[in-house]
Amino acid sequence: MATLPMREQNARRFLGIAATLGVLGVAFNLGGDDQTLPKVLAAGGVIALIWSIHRFGRLGPDEMIVYEEPEEAPAPRKKKKKKRKPVADEASSDDGM
Repeated sequence: MATLPMREQNARRFLGIAATLGVLGVAFNLGGDDQTLPKVLAAGGVIALIWSIHRFGRLGPDEMIVYEEPEEAPAPRKKKKKKRKPVADEASSDDGM
């Protein structure tokens, strides 16, 4: 497994910390108390999560995946066209009518 660049490691770490702060803030708010700290913690976690997603996205695309050139397969055979036989005209048939 290839090691990640330091910028990407930091962005991933910050993303994890921000998500944890947001979850902890919401969890502490479930108690029903009218305290300010859980609300600040949840708001700070959400803001940090937005910032970390932005920062992670600004790292740019991953390196291109290089696939091997496909081996050239033999060309498929072309089907030969069948010649149509002329259809006998029904009006000219001799059936006695």
